[in-house]
Amino acid sequence: MKVLRILMVIAVILLAVLTLILCVANDLFGRAREELRLFRAEWGEIREFFGKDGEPPAVEAVRVRAAEPDGEQACLLDRREHIEVIPSAYNDPSKPSSVARLGEAVIVRPPDTGTVPAVRDGYEAIPRFTDMNAASVSAVLAGHGIEVRQIPVKNPAPSGEVFAIRYAGTADENGYYVNPEVPVTLYVSGAKKAVVQPDQTPVICLTFDDGPTENNTGRLLDILDTYGVKASFFTIGESVRKYPSSARAIHERGHILGCHTVTHVYTDIYRSADALKTEVLAWEGIAANAGIPLSEPKYFRFPGGSVGNYLDESSAEEMKTMLSDLGYLVFDWNAATNDAVLFLREDGEDTYDYIRKTFLANLEQTVRELENREGVPIILLMHETVGETVDLMPWMLEYLIREGYSFANLDSCGRSLTFADR
Repeated sequence: MKVLRILMVIAVILLAVLTLILCVANDLFGRAREELRLFRAEWGEIREFFGKDGEPPAVEAVRVRAAEPDGEQACLLDRREHIEVIPSAYNDPSKPSSVARLGEAVIVRPPDTGTVPAVRDGYEAIPRFTDMNAASVSAVLAGHGIEVRQIPVKNPAPSGEVFAIRYAGTADENGYYVNPEVPVTLYVSGAKKAVVQPDQTPVICLTFDDGPTENNTGRLLDILDTYGVKASFFTIGESVRKYPSSARAIHERGHILGCHTVTHVYTDIYRSADALKTEVLAWEGIAANAGIPLSEPKYFRFPGGSVGNYLDESSAEEMKTMLSDLGYLVFDWNAATNDAVLFLREDGEDTYDYIRKTFLANLEQTVRELENREGVPIILLMHETVGETVDLMPWMLEYLIREGYSFANLDSCGRSLTFADR
């Protein structure tokens, strides 16, 4: 009987110890499960934002800081870093070209529209950065006691501008809420290799006809801006009406938006000087409706050029005079990639190979022709409607830079340059 009582006492003690262990373990694992649950919920929102599936990465450590030094409440300051691309005329988080060169997976958090003040205790409230250079952003962060790192990356934004940031914390429409103990990384648009030096030779002006387009215009602008090159876009009124945002982007990002008539139909636009004038004025109205102010002077290119079977010398001169009276400078070209006449390729010849070959051959010929003609740039004709041309632009620009060409735009000419001036 005595032995039985001793066994019962031991059993009660073991049960009590086991219960205590289970309570402690449940509390610890419960908090861990809750943190993991919250993180998985947040990751679910991120996946939904991107429309992608995937498992969340391992939960990183979080630091606990008391909301008040002597208070009992505490909040968790997130140490997990993520990247946000800063929207601007040059960057859009949804565009691959805005994030492709960051060299790592990019998480862009949607704005936190909720207001949970407790979540922000201990975070540094920083205003949103838009169109700011690295020096200014670094000064703001340093003023909040936050360590800053900079990584230069080739990006369409102007040189030295912050186009993305990596930080720990959250954000809403008003600004960022940054964990001050985690350094902030600034992704800065690197220096552009191309320099506009119109006083040096050889000088080349890039021109693109027949746009704007729904997709190629934006791709082309990103590439040109990445290299710091400005170009001239001779646009068709019908396309401006169809893609006004693309046309506005050309103007807003500092390129020339010129007139290439409304219809590009030779038999209609070249019936007479008055018929061409009607097209030009209609183009101006379409541009104005798209919210694009006209430059001064304005820029025009004859569809098909100012010489052809549809134009005799007399009518061409009459049209040039009319255009001059309307405030236009007129430009043909002296080099081309022949991307508008791809049917001239040999059977089985690759489109990219054809454009490369024609570009190099025409460029060499034009350089020889202009050798003794000081002040006349190479005016290269291309078409933004040809996807292969846009694809080849990085290669083309790298080649021109490597060969020592300088880049200018048609506004540096100060006068019209047509086939008649060659």
